[in-house]
Amino acid sequence: MNRVKFLRNETYDFLTSFDDDLVTKVFGLLEILDELGVHLGPPKLKKITKEIYELRIIGKVSIRILCSFLNSKIYILHAFIKKSQKIPRKELEKAIHRLTYLH
Repeated sequence: MNRVKFLRNETYDFLTSFDDDLVTKVFGLLEILDELGVHLGPPKLKKITKEIYELRIIGKVSIRILCSFLNSKIYILHAFIKKSQKIPRKELEKAIHRLTYLH
């Protein structure tokens, strides 16, 4: 993964805290994201705001990774366990706040 960068260690730690199967799935999808970028497209990658995309990992636990594409890099802003249809405002605000550090 050359282009994928974690903005915070806590996000990386969160994603590696699951069982081996899910961690393998998460990092496998991040590898594909690294190769294809925004061309990964739906249903795995969905644009949420002008600069933030949602990467969807579906398994025993559904995980959402919020990321942004900037200067040929892919920044992982935030990740959380999906529990409802909509992205909780609190989770999106974390990603928006972290995005400000990139500008």
